[in-house]
Amino acid sequence: MKVNTPLEGQATARLRALALATLALTICAIGIYCWRLEVSTTHLQHDTKRQVEQRVSTLAGAVAGQTEAMIQLVDFALQHLCDEYEDGRSIANDARSIFHNFSADTVKNIEVIDADGYRSWSSSGAPTHTYLGEREYFRVLRNSTADQLFIGHPVWDRATGAWLIHLSRSIQRQGKFVGVMVVALSPRYFADSHNSLDPHPQNVISLFRSDGAYLARTPNLTTALGKTVPASRPFIGPHARQQGIFHAVAAFDQIKRIYAWRRGTHYPIVVTVGIDEAAALLPVQQESQDGWQRALAGSALVLALASIVSLLLLRAARQQQFLAASEKRYRSFFQKNTSVKLVINPADGMIVDANPAAAAYYGYTREQLLGMGMANIDCLPVEALLAEMHAAQTEQRTYFNLRHRLASGEVRDVEVYAGPVEIEGKILIFSIIHDVTTRHELERRLSASEELHRSLFLTIAEGVVVINGDGEITSWNSAALSILGVSADALQTRRSVLLDANGEALAPHDYPSRQAARGEHLTQALFGVAKADGSRTWLLCNSRPLLAASHAYAGVAVLSFADITQLVDAEESLRLAQSVFEVAGEGIMVTNAENHIIAVNPAFSLLTGYEPHDIIGQMPSVLASGQHDAAFYAEMWHHIQHDGHWEGEVYNRRKDGSLFVEWLRITVVPERRGHGRRHVAMFSDITSLKHEAETVWRQANFDGLTGLANRKRLEDRLKNAIAQAARKQAIVALLFIDLDRFKPVNDQYGHATGDALLRQVAQRLEHSLREEDTIARLGGDEFVVVLPDLEQADSPAVVAQKIVSVLSQPFKIDDNLIDISCSIGISVFPEDASTAEALIARADAAMYQAKQAGRGNWRCASHDTMAGCEDVPA
Repeated sequence: MKVNTPLEGQATARLRALALATLALTICAIGIYCWRLEVSTTHLQHDTKRQVEQRVSTLAGAVAGQTEAMIQLVDFALQHLCDEYEDGRSIANDARSIFHNFSADTVKNIEVIDADGYRSWSSSGAPTHTYLGEREYFRVLRNSTADQLFIGHPVWDRATGAWLIHLSRSIQRQGKFVGVMVVALSPRYFADSHNSLDPHPQNVISLFRSDGAYLARTPNLTTALGKTVPASRPFIGPHARQQGIFHAVAAFDQIKRIYAWRRGTHYPIVVTVGIDEAAALLPVQQESQDGWQRALAGSALVLALASIVSLLLLRAARQQQFLAASEKRYRSFFQKNTSVKLVINPADGMIVDANPAAAAYYGYTREQLLGMGMANIDCLPVEALLAEMHAAQTEQRTYFNLRHRLASGEVRDVEVYAGPVEIEGKILIFSIIHDVTTRHELERRLSASEELHRSLFLTIAEGVVVINGDGEITSWNSAALSILGVSADALQTRRSVLLDANGEALAPHDYPSRQAARGEHLTQALFGVAKADGSRTWLLCNSRPLLAASHAYAGVAVLSFADITQLVDAEESLRLAQSVFEVAGEGIMVTNAENHIIAVNPAFSLLTGYEPHDIIGQMPSVLASGQHDAAFYAEMWHHIQHDGHWEGEVYNRRKDGSLFVEWLRITVVPERRGHGRRHVAMFSDITSLKHEAETVWRQANFDGLTGLANRKRLEDRLKNAIAQAARKQAIVALLFIDLDRFKPVNDQYGHATGDALLRQVAQRLEHSLREEDTIARLGGDEFVVVLPDLEQADSPAVVAQKIVSVLSQPFKIDDNLIDISCSIGISVFPEDASTAEALIARADAAMYQAKQAGRGNWRCASHDTMAGCEDVPA
């Protein structure tokens, strides 16, 4: 028998203690491991969400920048069209150029709506004089004084079978609204470009108006058009932030996504980008499940603390693998994107990272770029460059227009979208660069074209020709041919014989067009044209050189000339001129260089009441009515002094104080042969013409007895209401009203009393209905009411019952109390009919049913028209 020694007991105790300690350490290690695993999983999910939010925010900024650039390009084209517009022919070539410069099926149509709301021109050849005044963009721009682009709601175009987005601007002339220029774009134009930035099928890129209406969406473009996001979205409303992040479940597919939004910097748009949150967090959730399985396996084995350490190391390795995969996805987005991207340290301007697109664009290798500072690329001075980077770092600005130098030495115009990002604890600047050199070149070309047409506009009232540096006439207006009395070919070949101020023939070298081509300025220069029949036409010529961007003479000039033959003949033949002066039907006033009146004709005295002795020696301001401000007269004198003439409508006051409207034309007669400068003003009284035009319009559109709309105006308003209801999916109700017992009133009291009764009926109807409702009298005792823009829940029967009650109240005419009633027929678009004529016919038939049912009530065209027809007792 072996006896245990104390040393052996101590060893056994130590082994037991070591076993217990090992077990305790193992259990403690397992508990610590499980706790650490839970905390790490939570942090990993948080970090992953943060990375996804940074990614979606960056993508939203890129999409917003690209979208605003696309809209800006269309806006430039719109502004150019507005500046160019005079009629359909004046912008036809520019419209074709716009269709050519945009991708196929992008620009669907370009059209012009005049100030009265009628289509005046369309690139699609659609009929003109079609009323479009009810359209959203027309109503907004007509009542707006701001010079801005308006982006309308997407609308379904029945003619093309496609959705359209209307971008429009108001056309202003001398501060006056004259119409609207509209470019119709396909929403696919935005959707395709967005899809190229992020083609992942579960991710969403959406473009909205500032009120939340969809303009484009990828995917589900056609499903989204015509819809509006809930008003609870954080990017909706006047106080919404410029950018932000939110989490939401999409109504289209019930997928919860992480969204980022960017509001437009220059235009009322919002871009949102959404990434599937479940798909983004799936690797983290899978990793969490794997970690717990490893913990259970390690607890079951409990072989040694080394095994647990090995599992912890394995877990760390797998975590590192996940982080590497996440980094790989980010690098893939950064590296493979075709946009130029740079990451910059704002402290010293050094490039921290660059994608292959940046290396290809700048002409450097990626390694060369990483060793460079932005001062080597950006053309700004170092101090200005650091200030711009500070603005981007502090988010004071996110958009910059700069000039960058390539490796080849070429300088390019770029747009930079930049913002701060945090990488490894440092705040860096993430920049997306777009080359806009071509666009800027187009802007410069448009500016040059605008200068040419503005120059033509300054002198367009008379004959205008454009001459190139070789002295060739390259373009002209119809007035030039008319004044010279030549064909286009004869004008270009200069077949006309020109005379100087003394009537001597000029050598071709001294023709005014040749002088203008040499850069010589002509100001109020007098020339004559010898006609084949022996007569002479006298011209007053002005020339203006066209300047290049450097303001150096470009060898191109504009020559304008006015036919002043009558004034020259008047000066040369005073007797004949005085005779014409005396018998002219228009009022004529002549002033000297100091603008004092020196002569008036009898027509002037007849029209104004001022005799020659009353007015000669005074200033023309004695006729001023006070209806025009100082700016009006300043602009008038600007044209007189620079163009040599002015023409327009003026309100003046006669000697007896009465106002009249005149059409006034002022022409400058230059100094010649010892005579000073003169101003000749000719005017005619158009007051009665304006009154007659207004009277004709009212007679054509309103009932003479009641002042209500007549049948013609009713049909126009009804057609407009039907068209608007079709777009909004609303309804239009029509009430056909016939007075009961009206004929006995005429028979008993006379037609004068009957007319007074009809006027009172019209007044009661006007007081019983909304401002937007239309009331018309068809004739006799028949009235029609149009109720536009009703919702499905509205009941026209309620209005009908109200009218029956109102017209059943006694009418007091003179000393007579007259009791009548009315019968009403109701028809509804689109349930009862789809045209104005059919709606009126259906309501008329329903009215006769109401009369047959006992009068003093109403009937619907069909019982299925609206539930409200049975809710209101007749």
